[in-house]
Amino acid sequence: MKEKLNTSLQSISLIAVAGLAGWSVFYDQISALKLLTYLIIFLVLIEILSLILIRKTYPESHTTFKLGIIATLLILLGIKRMLPDFFVPLAVTTFAINYLYNFYTNNKRRKGQYKRKKTNKFHL
Repeated sequence: MKEKLNTSLQSISLIAVAGLAGWSVFYDQISALKLLTYLIIFLVLIEILSLILIRKTYPESHTTFKLGIIATLLILLGIKRMLPDFFVPLAVTTFAINYLYNFYTNNKRRKGQYKRKKTNKFHL
C-alpha cells in the first residue's frame, strides 16, 4: 500500500511540474524563476513525504540518493540568488534526474529486484 502511495506521489509531482510549466508557457503570468521556486518547494515536500512512507522498504542507497536530491533542491534556492543564470538549467537537470530515478526504482521494485537487506541485530 505504501509503495502504491509513493508511486502516486511521484506521479502527482510529475503532473504538477508539467502542468505548472505548461500554465507558465501559455498564460505567461509568472516568471520562470518564481515558477521553479514554487516547484522546488513542492518537490522537497513530496520527497520528504515519500521518504517517510517508504523508509523501511527501499535500501539505504535509495534513502541516501533521495536525501541528496532534497539537499540539491534546497541548494538550488541559494543558487537562484547568487547565480540566476545557472538556476534554470540546474533546476531542470535536477528535476530530470529525480524523475528518471523515481521511475527506474519504481519499475525495479515492482519486479522485486530492489529490496532492503535484512540485518541481524545480534552477531556472534
